[in-house]
Formats: sequence, structure tokens, C-alpha cells
Amino acid sequence: MYYNEGCPSDINPLMPQGTNSTFFTGCCSVAICDDEANCPRCDRLVVGHDVPSGHKRGRVRWANATRLWERPI
Repeated sequence: MYYNEGCPSDINPLMPQGTNSTFFTGCCSVAICDDEANCPRCDRLVVGHDVPSGHKRGRVRWANATRLWERPI
């Protein structure tokens, strides 16, 4: 898969009916923790890398992982 050099990798989407909330990188599909800024396999920046705290980074990644969910307005 091709990625733009200047853009961070996304988090693979989570499905609403799923039971696993582990974040996986879009570039290599490996698990990533909230305290990591780069993909553990390829060292590419991952969305939320520029957020200073682990909790806020997790919230940014959660929003990215659930971006396909239909939410009531």
C-alpha cells in the first residue's frame, strides 16, 4: 500500500459490533500503544503522534478508529 511521506498512518477502523478495542496501525497492521508515536514495525508516524499526553493520544486514535461509525446527530 502506498502512503504519502508527509502524512501519518491511520489506525485501522474498528467495527461497532466488535469486541476488540486494540489499535492497529494502517501501515503494518501491528498493535500500537497510546504511549507510542511511531509504528513499532516500520517506524512511520501514526495519527496522534503530536499529542503530548498518552490519554489524549488514545482519544485521537479512538476517534480515528471509529471514523466509519454512524452516529446520531
